[in-house]
Amino acid sequence: MPDRSAPLRLGLAGVGRFGQLHAAVLAQLPGVELAAVADPDPLALRRALERHGVSRGYGDALELIDDGDLDAVVLATPDEQHHQQALAVLRSGRALFLEKPLAASWAQARELQATASSRGALLQVGLVLRYDLAHRQLWQQVRSGAFGDLVSIRCQRNCSRSSFAAIADRVHTVFRTLTHDIDLVLWLSGSRVVRVMASDYRQGDHLSPQGCFAMLELANGCIAMLESSWYVPSQAPANVAGQHAASCIDAELAVVGTERSAKLRWLDGPLQIWGAGPVQRPDTCLWPVLDGQVAGALREQLADFSRSLRSGEPSAVADLDAAVEGLRIAEAIITSAASHQPVDLAG
Repeated sequence: MPDRSAPLRLGLAGVGRFGQLHAAVLAQLPGVELAAVADPDPLALRRALERHGVSRGYGDALELIDDGDLDAVVLATPDEQHHQQALAVLRSGRALFLEKPLAASWAQARELQATASSRGALLQVGLVLRYDLAHRQLWQQVRSGAFGDLVSIRCQRNCSRSSFAAIADRVHTVFRTLTHDIDLVLWLSGSRVVRVMASDYRQGDHLSPQGCFAMLELANGCIAMLESSWYVPSQAPANVAGQHAASCIDAELAVVGTERSAKLRWLDGPLQIWGAGPVQRPDTCLWPVLDGQVAGALREQLADFSRSLRSGEPSAVADLDAAVEGLRIAEAIITSAASHQPVDLAG
């Protein structure tokens, strides 16, 4: 366990669009020192080092992981690199914060969990929606019993068509978007998924479908419906700031219980800005940036990781078992869509 009186020395691998947000948070967190950064892009690496006053920079994540002066590592690298890099961190016995998805398969996820357990290393996965205030308020009411028995959960996460090219042949839609919603279902329901039925919509022969739709049966009788597509037009309100242009994620969560129901729409944020282009609806919840300071759920998530690192106890919010089980369900959705048959997970 790190010295409680000294700053936690964290290394960050990956300073792309999302990694830059991690860097800004880690550089600002009390009791945390962003001690090293890695990225294969020399320009991105130099900018991160200069912006946050970091002295040690590496061109490869594995070089950073070999830095024995670090208390923990944060990985915000491309999805396909997670498994190898995470294994290297965990085998060293150090703590790891790993952006979702945990791995590229359920088998890899189980291997990472087993390695963390055998080495006594803390492993926390980025389940950022669990740290958003609105989602947490809803979870608190549902889990308190105020909704009665859960009847249904419906999750929608539709993205700008302009964003599809970046993931089309690199990662499946289920792993890119629906892993968020699978986790919401597990978190809100507190129940297991026992049966999966899914379909997808494809144009062309890409790895990823442009649309994916699933129905999940839960052990507690609740039915969950998941939807994700990449056809939101450019005229839609912009609520995601990109490196070159803003885009839209049209996300909605609806929960129906025998006593109450609720709906949460991320696109209906409190701030709207009108101008010559699409209406701007800046994020005020997940990772809003003001005067260079990153707040919201991402900051809360990394602060939670630092608290767990100090205490030596796993997070009470980011459930590793759920992150692993989520990949089992993700694979079942892909299998069901490809076979046009339901997949039984009861066993």
